[in-house]
Parts: sequence; C-alpha cells; structure tokens
Amino acid sequence: MIEGNKTLNVAVYLPGLIGTVLDTTGVTITDAEIAAECEIIGQNSTCWCGPEYVWSNLVCDTVNKCCNVDKCVANISYYTPLCLPKVNVSLIGVITGSPSTVQILLNNSFNVLNAFNSLTMQGSLYTGLNTYAHNFTVSLSSVFATPKVQGIISKLLMDPTIYSLSLKSLGMVYMEAPTGKVCYNSRQQLNCTSIEAMNKCVWQMSRDYEATLTLGPGSEVQLSDTCTDLSTVTLLKTNGYWSGTYICLFVTGNIAHMAMAPIQIALLPEVINVTSNPQTADCSASSSTTVSILCSIENSTETYKATLKLGATEIAPPKDENSGIIKYKADFPVDCLAQGKPSSLEASCTLENSLNQLRNRTIRVPIIYPSDLFCAEEDINGRKWPKTKNNETAVIDCSATGRQGLMKRKCTGKTWGEEISLCVKAVLNSVALTAQDFEKGLGATQEGAMFIFQSLKNNTSEDDENSFGDIKTAVSVFKTMNKASANMALGENLLADFIDSASSMLNTSWEVGDKEETSTLASQYLSSVEGLVKSIRINASQGYNSTNIQLQICRNGSSCNRTVFNVDVELNATADMVKTVGLQSLANRLPNQGYEGATFPSIVVSSTVENNTQSSVNIRLAFPNEVNSKATMTCVFWNVTEQRWSDNGCEFVTGPGNLAYCECNHLTSFSMLMSKHAVSMPLLDELTYVGLGISICSLIVYIIIECLVWSAVVKSSLSHFRHTALLNISLCLLLADCSFLASSFPSILNETTCLVLVVAKHYFYLAMFFWMLCLSVMLVQKLIFVFSQIGKKVYMILGFTIGYVCPTVTVAVTYVYYDLASDIPYYSSKTCWLTYQSAMKGSIHAFLFPVGTIILVNMFSMGVVIATVLKPSGAESNKKGDKEAMKSIIKVVIFLTPVFGGTWILGLFVFLMDDFTQFLTYVVHYSFTIVNSLQGFFILLTGCFAEKRVRDEILRIVLGKSGKDQGTVTTTK
Repeated sequence: MIEGNKTLNVAVYLPGLIGTVLDTTGVTITDAEIAAECEIIGQNSTCWCGPEYVWSNLVCDTVNKCCNVDKCVANISYYTPLCLPKVNVSLIGVITGSPSTVQILLNNSFNVLNAFNSLTMQGSLYTGLNTYAHNFTVSLSSVFATPKVQGIISKLLMDPTIYSLSLKSLGMVYMEAPTGKVCYNSRQQLNCTSIEAMNKCVWQMSRDYEATLTLGPGSEVQLSDTCTDLSTVTLLKTNGYWSGTYICLFVTGNIAHMAMAPIQIALLPEVINVTSNPQTADCSASSSTTVSILCSIENSTETYKATLKLGATEIAPPKDENSGIIKYKADFPVDCLAQGKPSSLEASCTLENSLNQLRNRTIRVPIIYPSDLFCAEEDINGRKWPKTKNNETAVIDCSATGRQGLMKRKCTGKTWGEEISLCVKAVLNSVALTAQDFEKGLGATQEGAMFIFQSLKNNTSEDDENSFGDIKTAVSVFKTMNKASANMALGENLLADFIDSASSMLNTSWEVGDKEETSTLASQYLSSVEGLVKSIRINASQGYNSTNIQLQICRNGSSCNRTVFNVDVELNATADMVKTVGLQSLANRLPNQGYEGATFPSIVVSSTVENNTQSSVNIRLAFPNEVNSKATMTCVFWNVTEQRWSDNGCEFVTGPGNLAYCECNHLTSFSMLMSKHAVSMPLLDELTYVGLGISICSLIVYIIIECLVWSAVVKSSLSHFRHTALLNISLCLLLADCSFLASSFPSILNETTCLVLVVAKHYFYLAMFFWMLCLSVMLVQKLIFVFSQIGKKVYMILGFTIGYVCPTVTVAVTYVYYDLASDIPYYSSKTCWLTYQSAMKGSIHAFLFPVGTIILVNMFSMGVVIATVLKPSGAESNKKGDKEAMKSIIKVVIFLTPVFGGTWILGLFVFLMDDFTQFLTYVVHYSFTIVNSLQGFFILLTGCFAEKRVRDEILRIVLGKSGKDQGTVTTTK
C-alpha cells in the first residue's frame, strides 16, 4: 500500500527482493515482477494486470464485469490470486448441426471465458441430410474450469439445430517425454499431468499417414492403473512400431484435455529379407560361379549402414530405394575348388543405425558339386522353380493376384515334391499385422479386438477360397490374440465371430503333400482355439454352436454335464465356470505318433475349468462306438507340450449298450521337477506330499539343533566350514521344498504367483547344489592337499560366492533370455515349473546342466574319499580286509550321498525316460519321488544324529549337564 500523495516507481525496488529467503517457509525468491496494480480512492478500487498477466478465474467468475477488460472498477484488490501469467490454451472443437454457419453462435457462447482472445472457423463440411460439420478453434490466454465449459456445451446442445459438439483442449495438460533419439529396444516412460482431475484418460499414438490408434495393455506397453490427473505409459521395447506422436487425453463429458509429444527412435528394421540369386550356387560344371545377395527392408526414416557378407567376403553395398522398399545388393564370387568343399555358404545382411545398434539376418546358400544330386529347373504354369540341391527347399514369390507371401517346394534326390502355397490374401495378411499390433498394445481395445475377429470371419467364410497359407495366417491370428489375452481380457461379444471363423477353417482341406506341415498347423490350431475359449470372458452366454464347433457352458456347480456333437461330457469339479468345446474334422489332422494304426473319431472334445477349488479334475466322455465293437478302444488326450496323443491318466470303461466311456484324472507330482513334462501315476502325489512334509519338519529340526550346538561342535576351520555348508544346504532345501508344495496346484494360482514360485524353486534348488559342490571340493582339498591349509575367511568367501552368486546369475540370465530373446517361455503356468520343448530347447536345461555337472563332480569327490579310506596309512603293513573295506565304503556312501546330491542321479534318469509302457520307467519315477522327497530327513540323520560330537552336545543340553561334567563322564567311560 502506497499513500496517494506519494509517487514511487515500485519496479525499481523489485530486484532487491531476489535472493531473499522467507523464514517461515524456507522459500528463496528467484524473480519478482509486477503482477497487478490497484488504485483505491475512497471506497472504490480500480485494478489492472501487469504486462503478460490476465485476471485469474477466481476474479472472472466472481466479478463477471472484470472478464476480458483491461481495467476493472471493483473492490477486488484483496483477491488472491488477482492476476496470473498468460498461457496459451486452445479449444479445438467439432460441432454438427443443420445451420450452415455457426460462427456468431459459437463466438457469443465462448467469449464469456476468461482471457478470451478469438474464435476461428477452420472449415465446414456438408455431410448430407441438411447436416454440416464445423471445425473451430477458441484461443485463450488462461486455463479454464472444465465445469464452466461443459455448461457452455450443454447450453448449445439444447438448441434443436445442434446435434453434437465435442472439444479437445491444448494447454491444460503437461507431458514429460524423452527428447532426441532413443535407443532401439530400450525402455521409455511418458508422463502426463492434468491441472484438473478428470473422469478417465486415454493414450493414443499416430504414425505418418496412418489413423490414430488407442493404446491398451500389451506385451510391449504398460499403462498406469489410475488416471484422474496423472497418467503414465511405459514402452517396454522401443522399436519401429512405437515411433510416432503420442497423445494423452483426460476426458470428462464432451471435453478432453490433450497433450502431444513425438518419440524419435533410432530404428532397426523389424523384418529383413535376405535372398540369393540363384538360390543354390551351381558348381557342377565350372571352377567358379557368382551369387547375388539381395537385402530388402521397408522404407524408413533411419539412415542405415549396410554390410553384406557371403562366406568370408564382406561388401558395403549402395542403397537403392524404390516403391517404398530399400534394397542393398552385391555380387559375390564363389570358389568351387575351395579347400574342404563346404556344402553351403552363410550369407548375411547387417544393418547399423545412427546409435551404432546392429540387426542381422542370415541365410544359407547351398552349393551343388558335380557328384551331388539335384532337381532340375522346372516351369509350372509360369511358376519357375530353380535348380535345387537334394534335401533343400526352393522358395519363390507368389504370383496370384491379390495374394502375398511365398511358395515352397522340396527337392528329394532328383525328384521335386508337391508345391506348398503359403500365399495369403492381402486383406488377411493385413488382419494378421493388425493382430500383432494389438498384442503389442497398439489398438488394444475391445473395439479393436472385434474388428480383428470380424475381419477374420469375413475373409475365411468362403471355403473354396481358403488356401493352406490363408489357414496358417488365420491360425497365427488366433495364436496372437490368445497371447494378447494375457494382458487384456477379451469380451464375449467376440465369441460368435471367433467360433464362426474357426469353424470355417475346418471345411478346407489342409493337405499340401507335407504331413509334418499339416500336423504342426493342426496342433497350433487346437492350442489356439482352446486358449481363446479359456481366455474369452463369458458373462451371460450359454454357449455358441457353429458347423464344426460347439461350445457349451456350465456355471457354479460341483459337476457339469453337457453334450457336444452327440458326445456326453461329465466333469466333476467345483468351479465358477466350465467351458466344453467340441471340434469336428480335426482329430485326423493331428499327428498320430504312437497310434499309427488307430482310427480316430472325427470329434475332439476339450474342457476348460475356471477357478477350480479341487486338486484334481475327473472327466468322463461317453460316445457311440464308431468302429467294430470288437475293436480295441484307447482313451487318449492331446498332450500340448509333447505335441502327441497320450493315454497317461486315462482309462477306457465299457458301458451298457453300445457306449464307450473315457475317464481321465490328471494330477501333478514331485517327479515333474526333473521330468520333461507333468507326470501322472497312482499315489505319486500322495507319496510326494508325505515325503516333503517329513523332509520339511526334519530340516527345521536340523537347523534348530545346529543353532543350539554350534559353539560346541565348531572347533576348527574344517568343522566350521562343513557345518556352514550343511546349514546352508538345509536352508536352501527347506525353502525349495516349501516353494514346491506351494505350487502343487497350478490351476488355482495366478500368473504372478506361479512365476515367483518357479523362480524360487529354480534358485533355491540350484543354491543347494552349489553349496553341495563347495562341500565336496573342500573335502577333496583337505584329503589331497593335506599340508596346504586354506584359512576360514577364504573358505567363507568362496562358499558364499559359489553358493549364492552362481545360482543368482544362472536364474537371472535364464529368465532374461527366455523373456526377451526366445520364443519359448521361461515357465509353464500349467505346471509352475521350467519349460521343455525338445533337446536343448527349453529353460529346464538351465537347471539340468548345472545339476548334472555338480552331481558328476560330487560323485568324483566321493570316489576320492573312498579311495583315501581304503588306502592304508604309513603305520599299516597290510591293506584292509575285504570286510572292513566294504564297511568303510558303505559308511562313506551313506554319509555323503544326501549332502552330495547323489539321490538326484535318479532325477536325470527321470528326464531321459519317458516311455511309460516300460515297467522300469515307473520304478525310476517312484524311486526318485520317495528318495528325494525324504532328502531333508536323510540330512537330519547323517548330518546330525550320526555325528558323535553333535549327539554328545544334544545329550548334554537335554540332561542339563555342564561342560565339565560332560567331560568327566566321557573320560570315565
């Protein structure tokens, strides 16, 4: 306040405030300028805002006459805030209605907003039926209150000539986004903050010349759970799919507050196509030849450094851009007289982006020598098949109109096989690409899912037009959407389109002359259909029937009885929902490995149980006997993991009349730990649980005893390390066994819990074995290097490094590899254990290899101990007698087998033996289960009660005698 008869230039004194610290709040003033001034004469005030300031919404809404005027005559000097800095805020709107011009109407409606600058019409479009769509922009210098603008919209919509009105604002939301180029396959986060709390938020992304897509939960994107005024999107793997402009929207009613930011990614091509011309290097008639290597990618804004390579020769080719495709091509000489005469050469294309990141694609170029068999060049209806080496497959581009993809043909000896067309309808290929985007999180909405399944139905309904390539692409869409359902629930409104499209695929012949190709496709089809039936959330539907697929639903009961294609299905399970699906014309397409001479019925029945509270599920299927009544009937189920029919856990029962009953009961067991797949045997689970219960109790007792007798039994560095190792072995085995018991019923566990338990089992079992390795190595070192002593500190450092760091690295590397770099998952949610696909494929090898290696080392150590025991000392003149030697060996084996992991040798045989028609297989499984489930009990016996010093100390504690008394007793004895 300045007296009226004084004159003072306040602005001159403002710099003196800079640097002042406000004692009450600890705030330091960094800048000061005049925001508002008021002239007070008597009871009246005249106020005005400083340069680049406008009235606050508080002033404008409370004293309407102050809005949009430079000076306001009103008693407002005490309002806080009085004026605020100008900000650029825009309202971008679309209004539809019958008037051909609405500028005056809109101007009169929106000019009541604080700091209104202008309203600009961006254009009008006649949409038919006397309706126009008008685009307009309102410019403000202040933020606004959403309820006030919503009131304006509501008032406008009361006009019968106005049909709809929606607004988006810029300047009400602030986005934090990475600047500059980010690395390919990196993790990036975008944050949006709204100045007001809104009802919901939406994230969108737009690429050049493409429609804007809404982001949803996917394999490569995560969205924050809550988003009223703060929202976050995390890109898990930045690649070409995620390069574009990101838009966050906070929505309430007809208003959406919006912010945008571009994300620039140092791109690498998602697909690199490498081809050779000719496909096979022909050295049959010359000492040298030439092969052209072509590398092609989709057009990109990234500038790549390309390198082509054939064998040991590298060339940096020029770039050729044409029709949206970038090509790199180079000619390479091939020496037909090269030493060793390689059967093929490796050709590769390596692309390097602006941040020096690389992506590589490699193919193999076969070489035909004079002595090699080959198929001659052949022309079939204009399709030219090149000269191809024996046991190689030739590939050519599709030539049919409206189709994309490849055709392939195998050469066997000198004879061509049948043509296999992987040509796909262009529109169906587009659906597959849309599904891939959906799985990543682009367009991952219920509307997006409906579009995908509707498009699939519309483009597979014509049976005669569906080629093998079309079926394969459609199955890949099912597979992709099934994978996407893990991140986003699919609604039952998709059910009809999904089943109709899946049904129409079974009307087409899948025979292409390659039984393995057909069988693989049939297996993928069954897995994908089963997965989607399980994933689609059904609320009110009772099921859906199509030509080749029937789906029936049961809810909330202890049993379910349904009929699909005249097959009666009875399932005993206390569950929220049971889905039973029958599929016609599929069984004969699946591989018949192990049942080559059998006749398969045309129906495949699958049941899915949701939220089952029972440990087991009993399924009974009754169907009319389709073959001679004297034929041998076998009940089988499709083992998805092994990709074959199996009768494990299934029994055939002959019923009254002409009915055959199949009863199946599938349980998990401890033997699964070392098996390739889940195993079902009578009483195996019960033996597992009883044995583990005894083992866990024994380990707890052992750990307690060790803590009680520690100071009395640990007298030397050798005994200290031995008991340390035994204690850690027991602790790791205890935690591993508890994790195993907790994962005994995978069907009632969610994905996160299952993953945690798999990691726990993997880690603690490995840690147990690494501590066993430490113990065996220490024992051998003491026996062989008698006069070379290693200190206790060194032992402890080595022990804890090997015992805990090694398993940590093993589990971490395995998880990262199978999560990021492999198509095979790290674990199976059906078994809550590591996966196995085939030899050297599957995460279970990251358990088997370390365990197998450690067991071999420990067995060698046991052999060293036995040899040392049998070797006579210097004082002995003769070797030990056979009886004494045998006693020594038995003692060593009994004492060391539990703590050296010797019982796990049976586990390796369990993994190798999967022929359940052999009696020996059952013997090995039962032996492994019994012996290993009791491993904790054996450790208690051999590590505690078998050691005299420990027994004496326990006795002293129990009897309450002093150390002195105990020593006297021992001496007297």
